[in-house]
Amino acid sequence: MQNYDLLLERISKYSGLEKEEIERRIEAKKAKLSGLISKEGAAQIIASELGISLENVDVKIMELMPGMKKVNVIGKIIDIFPVREFEKNNRRGKVANFILADDTGNLRVVLWDTNHIELIEKNKLKKEDFIEIKNASMREQELHLNSFSDIKKSEKVIENIITQKLFHEKLISDIRPGENVRARGIVVQMFLPRFFYVCPECGKKVSQEAEGFKCNEHGRVQAKERAILNFVIDDGSETLRTVLFSEQIEKLINEADLKNNEKLAVFREDFLGTEIWLDGNARKNQFFGNLEVIGSNVEKVDVEKLIEVLEKR
Repeated sequence: MQNYDLLLERISKYSGLEKEEIERRIEAKKAKLSGLISKEGAAQIIASELGISLENVDVKIMELMPGMKKVNVIGKIIDIFPVREFEKNNRRGKVANFILADDTGNLRVVLWDTNHIELIEKNKLKKEDFIEIKNASMREQELHLNSFSDIKKSEKVIENIITQKLFHEKLISDIRPGENVRARGIVVQMFLPRFFYVCPECGKKVSQEAEGFKCNEHGRVQAKERAILNFVIDDGSETLRTVLFSEQIEKLINEADLKNNEKLAVFREDFLGTEIWLDGNARKNQFFGNLEVIGSNVEKVDVEKLIEVLEKR
């Protein structure tokens, strides 16, 4: 809810309206649209109706939302990735990525313009630098810069930079593709686990050939077997398909036990009906066309702790 609270505070500041009045309008807008938009989305609409533009003003990372344009933001580069080359429609190009953080959160920034990418290649922008970005656009949960955008070093220093990935607690019905979310729900369905092989060096999926397994980067390798576990949770607002890989599976059951039918049956019987917390990244499944979350953490709900949290709200 931190994203929503920041929006609410900004709208109140620029409109002169009390937060209670703004929240009343937001709820009315959600009801009018039959709950098809999130509270953050409704807040954006109310801001627009009040003549408040969140474009061309410096915003905090936590305030950024998919679809926003002409975004200005100041932050610190906390991680930077090698420049990649690509070919599309018989045209070659480059793309650069880094993680930008401030005191409210962090996100991935994508550079497409060659002049911006050169700043990375020539080490003029590097990890630990504070930078200013102007006229960028939000695509899902990433900030994209084009040739009309501007990026440069900043003299401003921000304290208390948030480097860990943040997950925003949401109802399943409010989750959108690209968001890092935290959801609480009951496991209502579990599918049989699937298995695949990865390179022991880089952890990437390998191809199986007559002579054995081959990694695109490391050649012939002694591949390691890994599991994928799919299940569905329900929070009363909607259901959500979840995908867990090895590290997350191990928090629930020994990965090797997934191949033991008896142990798998016992786990499945115990797991179904369990209430869990799920952290992960939401995406649209290209095969089924539905929303799913790739889990990065899963844990059973501690009822006593949950009651304490709810009582404080």
